[in-house]
Amino acid sequence: MPDLLPSAPLARRRARIVGGGLAVGAVLAGCNPFAPGLDDMPADPNQLLGNPVTVRGFFDRFRSAYQLRDSTLYGQLLDRRFTFTYRDFAANLDRTWNRDVEISTTYKLFRAARTANLQWTQYLPTTDTLYSDTLVYVERSFQLTIEQRDNQLFQGAGSARLVLVRKQKGDPWRMRSWYDRSEF
Repeated sequence: MPDLLPSAPLARRRARIVGGGLAVGAVLAGCNPFAPGLDDMPADPNQLLGNPVTVRGFFDRFRSAYQLRDSTLYGQLLDRRFTFTYRDFAANLDRTWNRDVEISTTYKLFRAARTANLQWTQYLPTTDTLYSDTLVYVERSFQLTIEQRDNQLFQGAGSARLVLVRKQKGDPWRMRSWYDRSEF
């Protein structure tokens, strides 16, 4: 009676050939059946996050930086000579810090937060781009809610008096100064 089962060396050889063929086919096809397909239309970050070439786009990008808790994105909005000023009511004086302190403070805030929700509300242009392509003064009301990782919730409202600058029309706006008048 003939032996219907292939010999062990022959079976191993067939398995190697089939396995190798499948591996080569997968490599040549260049696909991973478990990976999602690539999007044919790459997303424009200016559409997703806001285009800081416009004042409105600057505020959209600012909001996106807070929503995403992305200090790198936020840092791109600050001019090299940026200053942040707030009113210390206990000492009855204004306190100011520079760009480096602002980036560090914001980074720590974002790291401690589970969520951050910034809503810009009232827009009060004190000057408009009608008068200057490179300098604009804006006062804007906002509401900010921050939920920390320990479930503490901070909510506040206020206004930000901002000076936005850029070298020439078509460049993105950068924040030169922020005078904060918030209630936290």
